[in-house]
Amino acid sequence: MKEVKKIMIVAGEESGDMYASNIINKLSHKENLHFYGMGSSRMKNTKATMILDSSDLSVMGFFEILKVYPKLLKSLNIMKKSISIVKPDLLVLIDYQEFNMKLAKYAKLNGVKVLFYISPQVWAWREKRIKNIKNYIDEMAVIFPFENKYYENLGINSHYVGHPLVEDNNYSKDYASDKNYIGFFPGSRMNEVKKHIPIINQIIEILHKKYPEEKFLVSRSSNIDNKIFQEYFSNKNYVSVITNEDIYETIDMCKIAAAASGTITLQIALKKVPMCVFYKISNITYFIVKRLVKTKFISLVNIVLNKKAVEEFIQGNASSEKISAEIEKIINNESYKNNLIKNEDLVEKKLLGDSAKINIKDLILNLL
Repeated sequence: MKEVKKIMIVAGEESGDMYASNIINKLSHKENLHFYGMGSSRMKNTKATMILDSSDLSVMGFFEILKVYPKLLKSLNIMKKSISIVKPDLLVLIDYQEFNMKLAKYAKLNGVKVLFYISPQVWAWREKRIKNIKNYIDEMAVIFPFENKYYENLGINSHYVGHPLVEDNNYSKDYASDKNYIGFFPGSRMNEVKKHIPIINQIIEILHKKYPEEKFLVSRSSNIDNKIFQEYFSNKNYVSVITNEDIYETIDMCKIAAAASGTITLQIALKKVPMCVFYKISNITYFIVKRLVKTKFISLVNIVLNKKAVEEFIQGNASSEKISAEIEKIINNESYKNNLIKNEDLVEKKLLGDSAKINIKDLILNLL
């Protein structure tokens, strides 16, 4: 009988939870592997032994983190203690950079091999983290081809494993028969949703007055309390709040989308739904981030294509008037809409363009 190998996977955000559960499900047929994890709804439905629920740990911004800092610190200590007790053969850290880099340091100092999947975006901001990556990460698994070249040039063990969204190919399915909604995707973190829902509500009101025949949907992540959605939309029969475990099912209902910056923008692009991107954070966080970030764009669609393929409405520009005007432009200008779809088609080609030498599942097996 093969020796049992223990793998601990840590994911603090919804996208990370999705990627983690995919890995566990793909490897769960191997009887000699035992998974332990920190994650949320998707990981709970796998064979992993859950250590910690990360549903309410996902926040964005310096100021916002202060509010949940005691909870984050407690969670970090629980995970450190778990590493000491379980003594995993491999620790797989998925995104969630600040938390996971601290965990990587602890694991490395205690002789645990560390794989970081969905790498810290040091190419975008805070390059000083390179030293910590070299010291505490054994292997880096990256999802964009340009990241691999970046890390290799710095002497870091890096593997391009392909992007999980195109690897799984779930976006190619045809889910919905009714694809006539204007869809809004406010984010998967509570602090994002609280910032974005009032703006989305105003956008819908502006558009409903001009286009009373249009239908609207607002996507709700399963980890977000429904109360805020009910507060704004329960009395509006032209707005549907949709909670789908498979986000592509919701996207497929849309003819136009407006989304908070994040993984969702790539998912919308892969479904070829014309969109615009918005994002709003606290003014203090924005002030700090603006001085640290080196990239021209914030949406992954524009970063992948290295051009302004879709419009971005950030902070002060993320107003209901400006975003509703962009949606109107997509409604009324067929050539503009088609150009957006053409750009989104390039995203799929870009993500599929460079074939990965190894996938994440095989890389994990090789490291055991």
